[in-house]
Amino acid sequence: MSDKLSSYMLKTAKGDKESFRFIANALGYKMHAIAIKILGSSHFEDADDIVQISLIKVWQSAPGWANKGSVEGYVYKVVFSTCMDFLRRYKSSQQFKDYYSNLEITNNKCNTIELRKMLLSNIQKLPPCQREAILLYYFCGYKQKEVSNILNKTDKATESLIIRARKKLKTILPKNLLEELLYV
Repeated sequence: MSDKLSSYMLKTAKGDKESFRFIANALGYKMHAIAIKILGSSHFEDADDIVQISLIKVWQSAPGWANKGSVEGYVYKVVFSTCMDFLRRYKSSQQFKDYYSNLEITNNKCNTIELRKMLLSNIQKLPPCQREAILLYYFCGYKQKEVSNILNKTDKATESLIIRARKKLKTILPKNLLEELLYV
């Protein structure tokens, strides 16, 4: 499907609306799921807005898209950055004072808001590639191979990103927290 999406994205870059519709239909559900994971399930309507804004960004940036990575990875990055912009905007207005607590960890072992806030605020300190790999793997529930495809990295490179991120988090966070949340 990746090759098919790439060909549709190349057509979209030339202004083909039908190709863009295909991409939106093919990835819309995943885009929405990622937005909900980041924003939290209590912000379902906001996730709809994030998807719409992200689709507009993908359409507008399509002419500059370089066929160097997966379309899914590119679209994921757009959704992720749109969610982060949304959260920053509302954080500054105090509406989302504890926005990190909205992220839901797929293993459901993180029970307290304080632990989630501690974990996520430290994940935000990681380098961008490591942060994306950790969030995709632990928060969005993707398998390592899927993370590799989304980030357009080899399986070994993705494994290395996750390992380095966990090592860095080990130096910052209490050991029992890492064991409970990230199986480290």
